[in-house]
Amino acid sequence: MFAFIEQPIESKIIDFSSKEVFAERKQGNIQKAYKMAQQLVQHNPKDSWNHKALAWCLIDLIKQNPQEQYIEQLKQIPISARDDILEKSKAKLKIFFEDFEEQKIKEAENFSDANKNKLSDFFNALKLYSFDKNEKRASYEIQIAKRFENPPKIIYVPANNSFEEVETETSTLLRNYEFINVVNSELMEDIPSYIATRRNYLATIEEDLTMKEITNKVVNEINSIFDILELDVKLKGFSKDEKTMPIFENSAGEEFDINDLSSGEKQLFLRTLSIKMLEPKNSIILIDEPELSLHPKWQQRIIEVYKKIGENNQIIIATHSPHILGSVSSENIFILYRDENGKIEAKTGDELYSSYGQPVDRVLKDIMGLESVRTPKIEKDLEELRKLVDEDKYETKEFKEKYNDLLEILGNTDEDLFLIDMDAKLKQKVNSNVESK
Repeated sequence: MFAFIEQPIESKIIDFSSKEVFAERKQGNIQKAYKMAQQLVQHNPKDSWNHKALAWCLIDLIKQNPQEQYIEQLKQIPISARDDILEKSKAKLKIFFEDFEEQKIKEAENFSDANKNKLSDFFNALKLYSFDKNEKRASYEIQIAKRFENPPKIIYVPANNSFEEVETETSTLLRNYEFINVVNSELMEDIPSYIATRRNYLATIEEDLTMKEITNKVVNEINSIFDILELDVKLKGFSKDEKTMPIFENSAGEEFDINDLSSGEKQLFLRTLSIKMLEPKNSIILIDEPELSLHPKWQQRIIEVYKKIGENNQIIIATHSPHILGSVSSENIFILYRDENGKIEAKTGDELYSSYGQPVDRVLKDIMGLESVRTPKIEKDLEELRKLVDEDKYETKEFKEKYNDLLEILGNTDEDLFLIDMDAKLKQKVNSNVESK
């Protein structure tokens, strides 16, 4: 029993759970949620979720007003629950540097103005090192090349990619990838050259294989990335002219080049192969709105596609797709929102309802905060019908007209209309029984 709860409430009936506490927090009713959480802990102190709900409420209160009483109450939460919540309430990105990188950071910080951002100074310093190649001291890029066969990168895939025609003739791809890489139209133009160069490379190390076998190996390597999407279109091989452009084939046996792909297919192949071309390993991949031009069934699986590219990468995605959110667990989701003061805040982990495997309407409501998955006007009309039933006006002209209008729009299989009709009939039956008595 906690000292800060004044009166025991065993005799009180608790008709809510920690889920309702989180719901009240989500609505911004912090004080109400806090009182409910207190009651839950007092009622059932063995339930860890009750303690977690209370801990989250206390953290919210401390953020608003760091009063000593709230801090002391938080200290009284069992360690297992408290420490877990405190850790998840802080959004951290841990970056681990090599020894020589740590040295460059220290050098950059020595030049830093106390009023400037040290991280910004560090990255500016990295950029300056690239101009030191002609001097005696080794630049950052040279040091990286000495220590890594495949150096780590930061890869950014913006949402506004241009899908202009790819007409680049293939040539040997010689690209010195930067520390920071932006996937744009210029990079995408290198994809045919990348695929052809990959074939040539395998031909030099797989001497026992025929060129056809080498081609099939490259084709299978690329197509395997997209296996989970069950695409109708697959990479088949290369054109037989001097351009050796990648040739695609659909299930009907029709062949076409990359420019004849649909916008969604272009999105998949160009974005994905651009990232693969950069050979990410131990890297950070930033992708903005991967759902653009993608069918919902592809959106549900696109995360698994990106996870198959490279090795040991951190993938950070910005999305508005409920299909993507429903394909990952809530512990991997950060919901960014503005508080009443306009400050950007983040919700994650235990603050969010379960997302993985949930229906789209649940994700839209519970995770993304959509009040209704229906068109607002239809939802308003349904709510008016419910109100008329509650007021025993189910036999009025107004009710019948609204009901018939919605019936024509939604059909007789609509669940909400069915429930409204059932409620009206039950009320009618109850009222008629009362009148007969």
